[in-house]
Amino acid sequence: MAYPVRRSRLPQMTKKFCCSLTELINTSAGVFMNDSGRLRFLAGAWMVLLLCSILTGCLQQPSPGSSPTQADIVTATSRCSGGDILFMTEELYPFSYQNEDGVIEGRSVEVVRELQKRLNCSARIEIHPWNTSYETTLRTPGSALFSTVRSPEREAQFEWVGPIASLEYVLYSLSDRGIALRSLEAARTAGEIAVVEGDARHDFLIRNNFTNIRTYSSDEDCIGALLNRTVILFLGSSATTPETLRKKSIPDGTIEPVYTLLRSDLYLAFNRETSPAVVQLYQDTLDAMKADGTYSRITGSSGIGKPSPEGQASGSDPEVDTALSALNALSHARMHGIFAAMKPLSLTADLKSGDWGRVRPLLISLEDEYPEARFWYANPDGSYYTTVDNLTSANLKDRAYFPGVLAGNISIGSIVVSKSTGKYTAIIAIPVFSDGRVEGILGTSVYCETLEQILEREIPLSKGYYFFILDSRGDPVLDSLPGEIFSLEESSAARATMYSREEGRIGYVHNGSPHLAKFRTSNLTGWKMAIGWRE
Repeated sequence: MAYPVRRSRLPQMTKKFCCSLTELINTSAGVFMNDSGRLRFLAGAWMVLLLCSILTGCLQQPSPGSSPTQADIVTATSRCSGGDILFMTEELYPFSYQNEDGVIEGRSVEVVRELQKRLNCSARIEIHPWNTSYETTLRTPGSALFSTVRSPEREAQFEWVGPIASLEYVLYSLSDRGIALRSLEAARTAGEIAVVEGDARHDFLIRNNFTNIRTYSSDEDCIGALLNRTVILFLGSSATTPETLRKKSIPDGTIEPVYTLLRSDLYLAFNRETSPAVVQLYQDTLDAMKADGTYSRITGSSGIGKPSPEGQASGSDPEVDTALSALNALSHARMHGIFAAMKPLSLTADLKSGDWGRVRPLLISLEDEYPEARFWYANPDGSYYTTVDNLTSANLKDRAYFPGVLAGNISIGSIVVSKSTGKYTAIIAIPVFSDGRVEGILGTSVYCETLEQILEREIPLSKGYYFFILDSRGDPVLDSLPGEIFSLEESSAARATMYSREEGRIGYVHNGSPHLAKFRTSNLTGWKMAIGWRE
């Protein structure tokens, strides 16, 4: 049991006495004494006061109009463990926003405040347009940015703590426009797209060669542009846009989602000069919040970070081995089934002709059989066709698998963000030979999200267990934890172990709790299949 510390009142009493004595000396010297007596009296009295001032700080006066700040109070009572960090954010309802009284609120704001509270630090939070917060954090030591996507473009620019939330990228339009999109290619030619300047969604559009972009300083400005018909589409998010529409009292049905793209985690991004020890301290504190349920209470999220007793997995080897065998067999069967349907097609005269008019009907029939996949045909120069867009404006030449297939090899299981759909997909690519040369590539992009849903329905997992899959490079393919993108996001050591071994057992921390997993490698895709559970 922790007992409260009794603090001595002597310093306060001494200080009060010395300050009172100062006033008495000044009054007495001015009223009761002549000039020579006053000088002798003051000389002796001020020697006594000097000692008092050293002990109590009585003579140190605050500047006019100043008052103790929260940081002063925190420093005086307990040391700020994580340093005095200024947190920068944007108006991003419901994660961060100003209420009618000008107070900064939101789910992510409350996460930051709880972190600061646990570290005995003052919660210094400022809200600005996104670009201002982003650029200030980049160049200002002692600052951090939230809530932000940990994208490839930003990885080396910040030190990361999280995740603290997640969202999906979604394209929105006015419902009366009647827009229906089935691919990114259709969005490239639909008209101008509003997006927040410098946001990860902006980076995504640039990375995917969009030129029809119009940038604004906030989501609200983007929605305004959509409403006044300045733009055709707005790239928002599933987590923030519906709440922003409600906050702005925009009638239901006025704006509707027309295409869903990536799902992404959100993080705290610290200035690069932040001490690694401070960054780790914040990560450990966030993990502790997740482990004790505080994070779930603040954000309204749920998950398996701390399962209930009836959901606790036993971790017995026979049970885990059965589930792991099922995961391996079912994922293997699904991917091999698609490959088996593609292989004989690649040998037909229609495919060898390279004539898209002859190829397209064959691929449409495959998509009817495998709705979780988008089939395509690529030329040796990297240009390619899909059943939805016909000849696309994108190019596959820069894909890591492409040179190998062009050299005559088959590729199964590479994970990419599809240039056609903007979603995480598993690639199957087969060379199409004509007269001994590769004249084209028959490929498919298998939606990881749909594959995950299929496996969840078919794998007999007991309560408390979950599965996840890494590709041959150690990158995530899918993860069955509810509301999660990747179970090993916080455990690079466990991830490296899976990458370097064919099979085994790993331990790691997820949402602040210890977890275990058993894994093995698929001989078809090279994927690392894993069954995980909480210790």
